[in-house]
Amino acid sequence: MKQILIGFIVLLFISCENNQSKPQEKTKTDTQHRTTEKKLYSAYTPSKLKLKDVLFVAIDAHGDAQLALNHLRWSAENFGFHLIALNNVENNDSKFEQHINQGVQQAEQQLNIQAKQVFYVGFSGGARMALMYAQRHQAAGLIMLGAGPRQQSVSFNFPLAMITGTRDFNFVEQYYPISSPQVDNPNLITLHWQGKHEWPDSSTIDEAISFVLFTSGTIVESDIRRKAQLERAKQAQKSNNLFFYFKELELISKTSTGEMQSKTLQSLQSMRNSTKVNQYFKHFNEILTAEQKRNQIYIKDLDEKPLDWWKATLTKLDDLANNQSGLEADSYARTKAFLGILLYSKTSAAVSGRGNAKLLPKYLEVYRMLEPKNPDLYFFEAVYKYALGDNDATIKSLKKALQFGFKDDTKLHQSFPQMIISAAQKAQ
Repeated sequence: MKQILIGFIVLLFISCENNQSKPQEKTKTDTQHRTTEKKLYSAYTPSKLKLKDVLFVAIDAHGDAQLALNHLRWSAENFGFHLIALNNVENNDSKFEQHINQGVQQAEQQLNIQAKQVFYVGFSGGARMALMYAQRHQAAGLIMLGAGPRQQSVSFNFPLAMITGTRDFNFVEQYYPISSPQVDNPNLITLHWQGKHEWPDSSTIDEAISFVLFTSGTIVESDIRRKAQLERAKQAQKSNNLFFYFKELELISKTSTGEMQSKTLQSLQSMRNSTKVNQYFKHFNEILTAEQKRNQIYIKDLDEKPLDWWKATLTKLDDLANNQSGLEADSYARTKAFLGILLYSKTSAAVSGRGNAKLLPKYLEVYRMLEPKNPDLYFFEAVYKYALGDNDATIKSLKKALQFGFKDDTKLHQSFPQMIISAAQKAQ
């Protein structure tokens, strides 16, 4: 797998840069002033609290506590554990450990939670912060969504479940083939779904939660929704989707005992011994290697190639992602997503003076070709137009940023006077 990690550090860096967060507000910690203290979390308590000593703490990359709750509440209801999502931890938070401590402590005090086991769930940059926090503090288990550890071979002293979409630009951070030693690691599982860089569907998250709960000894095998797992395995086998069939067998083998585990391990071993399966995963690795090389070349091409070349290239990528089948289509879709992160990083740097300001107009045009409805694109364009002294163009671009969902009020007020902001808001 060494080849497919070419440029891995660059990918990790720029993926964390996506959608930089607003500065963290200071919060009071004096317990005598709890009534006026800013609430640092949102919470969900299931109708039947079966696991009273268990707390799940969710961290979204952008501090969207409600989004996190929406994706996790089904599992909280299913297994019966306390659930909180923090709103005081976001990407680029240098004090994330302190803020996680503050959020958890506040929730435990206000909700009278006396958790003996605390599990952490993080999405994207939130997953990276959750991983570092779990490694430095006592954690019962961890679920990483849309991001993975820097070293795939590293082991952890807590159960770790990871989920990425097959079209997520961070897919390679979690992927391992059927021949990997991680398949035999009972403390780790990777799950995948047919999605992009976004929160997974609730059912896939539920599988990850069942894994960390079972592996930590918190629940028993009869608490797991085995019928759904077996049905997915059957469907994957029937459709000849070797990758998803492998992943379902791995999950079942790591969340079962006795005859169920024995039969599943036999099926898994038969796959590992199959020439057809080995050829499939060899091809999979070749695709990932080519993808990483392609992405590295595009980093250089972004500065060097003209707009006409980029227009043709993006059209071709779009066609390949939509019209190819299976592994190849997913690979080209991941490259498109990678370019989106690359353009965010390059454009953000150029706007702030840390990058090549001369290429900013070009970055904006390529960005528009790739993601014509991206709110960050129009925010950066507004900053550029304002620097040129064109207030009318600034308002027009800022209006589009707001229409497409730009919500960072701190960035708005740091970048524009109230007159410009009000005009853009009024123009919607």
